Amino acid sequence: MNQVFEPFLIRDLEIRNRLLMSAMVTNHATRRGEVTNRLAAYHRARSRGGVGLIETEASYVNPSGKGYLNQLGVYSDELLPGLKWLARTIHAHGAKAAVQLFHAGRRTSRTLTGREVVAPSPIACYSGLKPPGGMVIASETGSPVPKELSRKEIGRLVDDFARAALRAREAGFDAVSLHAGHGYLISSFLSPFSNKRSDAYGGDREGRCRFLIEIIEAIRAQAADLPILVKISGDEFVPGGLSLADTREMAPLIERAGADAIIVSASTVGQYQEYLPIDRPSYVYLRSLPLYTPRASYLHLAQGIRERVKIPVAAVGRINDPALIREIIEQNKADLVVLGRALLADPDFPLKMQLHRESEIRPCIACNQGCLERLFHQKSITCAINPGTGREHVFKPAPSKPKRIAVIGGGPAGLEAARLLCLRGHEVTLLEAAAELGGQLNLAWRAPHREEMKNYLDFLLDQVNRLPIKVMTGVRPDRSLVEDMAPDVLILATGARPRLPDFVACDEAEVITAEQVLRGRRTLSREVIVAGGGLVGCEVAELLAQDGGRVTIVEMKDELLEDEFADVRRYFENVIARHRIEVLTGRSIVSLNKKSLVIRARTGREVTLRAGAVVLALGYASTAEAGEKLTRNPDCRVFEIGDRVKPGKIIDAVDQAYRLAMSL
Repeated sequence: MNQVFEPFLIRDLEIRNRLLMSAMVTNHATRRGEVTNRLAAYHRARSRGGVGLIETEASYVNPSGKGYLNQLGVYSDELLPGLKWLARTIHAHGAKAAVQLFHAGRRTSRTLTGREVVAPSPIACYSGLKPPGGMVIASETGSPVPKELSRKEIGRLVDDFARAALRAREAGFDAVSLHAGHGYLISSFLSPFSNKRSDAYGGDREGRCRFLIEIIEAIRAQAADLPILVKISGDEFVPGGLSLADTREMAPLIERAGADAIIVSASTVGQYQEYLPIDRPSYVYLRSLPLYTPRASYLHLAQGIRERVKIPVAAVGRINDPALIREIIEQNKADLVVLGRALLADPDFPLKMQLHRESEIRPCIACNQGCLERLFHQKSITCAINPGTGREHVFKPAPSKPKRIAVIGGGPAGLEAARLLCLRGHEVTLLEAAAELGGQLNLAWRAPHREEMKNYLDFLLDQVNRLPIKVMTGVRPDRSLVEDMAPDVLILATGARPRLPDFVACDEAEVITAEQVLRGRRTLSREVIVAGGGLVGCEVAELLAQDGGRVTIVEMKDELLEDEFADVRRYFENVIARHRIEVLTGRSIVSLNKKSLVIRARTGREVTLRAGAVVLALGYASTAEAGEKLTRNPDCRVFEIGDRVKPGKIIDAVDQAYRLAMSL
């Protein structure tokens, strides 16, 4: 039998395989932290999908420790009915259930909790600084200086954790997990970066571990057989913070206190300008582990800690590939593997892996658009490529009368719409003007470190091929063709085209678009100007710099990547510094030709930049044409979705396709 799917013991708790679901805050609870039908349905889907143990999201043990607007709570007996319902829901499909006990510490605000922010020491998350690009996550906005906890207050918090653990056991949960990572309260005690105390709860490793150890001992004293998992940051990646050398020494203390397993993550919150030394890989400093980071980025930390303890150790950190999971388990690199965003993208990942249906797994692309980006703005989470995440509670019966539907455009919106419509029983024809399906996905995976985007494209193509969808490529539909098809519904998903200035002819040899560069047309010039500092412009700049070019980015706005997630900006700050890319912001384009670009600053001063080539990355424009009508049939309903409506991110295109397909 595959070792991944052999039963495994954590203390005396047997789980059906070695896969754990990470505790990911959903914002699907009520403002008081109560379980909702939406939250229960979300966990039901993951239990049914075959994971061994589900950690509920971080659940606050005291109202002062709430970190997110609609976060699950475990602080009061009044919450027991909902917690019992949630435990039963998870158990119904064979998974075991654990509550992750949590206190946000200094990673919250009085605005959110209505209470004073507390921490081991009066040190704000950002020490009055804000991250590059100015983005601060919502739960940390304002970076308040927290109140230093007294020893009496520490004792009360220890009791809060212990009572919450007993509450979880009474509700029917099989285990509890302590969140002792990522700069939250327990973590901030462990770290010399955030703990400057001189009493028994500070100083050396034993002192900094004391709060966590007392929590474990208090739970163990009242619930001798309750399995306790502990999540820690194996390395905080900040000067003066925890390193692997520190956590390797702390792990045996945690084990001796009574912990039954350790989950090894990484990172904390702190001074962001120190996160990006250009002589080291940038990925380890990106807390959200976006697509630019390697898979299993934190595996070496789990391995290092596993060498020091006898209890099971779980690996976490962008582990989303079945072959990698098997390698980790079979080569004894970790005892357990934690899946997070992979289970948002596909709740059935474990079951499909076990049944050797791996090509059917919808692969997480680590875009963070539906999960972390939304969570850090205090919204409920979903998944950019699986809009059904967070909507599991909405029952969608098959339509009573199947329709004949034509989908024009084979990009992500068109492919997702065609797939879902066919699964719901409709007769679907998919038409694409290009010779291949995929639209912008055919370019997205060609940028540096974005190769995994092709996995999502392959998934969509595989799904379309498996289903009875009639596909026509290399066909530019006109009114005659559409009316011959006589569809009941016509869906226009024709995407967007590169936005070009009116005064340039891009067929000139040395003025090319970013799309042409990504398709493989490289300029031989050593001097390149990239006009446009959005995501595509920055990706092309990195690609050209890797090819040895001297690159300048010109951007009209005051910042590069203005609409992108903070960690994406941090990544490209590192890229720009490492490759010595020149950046000119706040400049508009006046004119350009083959080898020069005239730009105007806010002051009105114009400058001519000369280079061997100019690459245009000025965004996208809709392909919709005024007055376009592909059918005169008044009974045919016509819809527009995706970039055709408004060029945007993949989450927007796929969500529109989902909502339309579910409504028909």
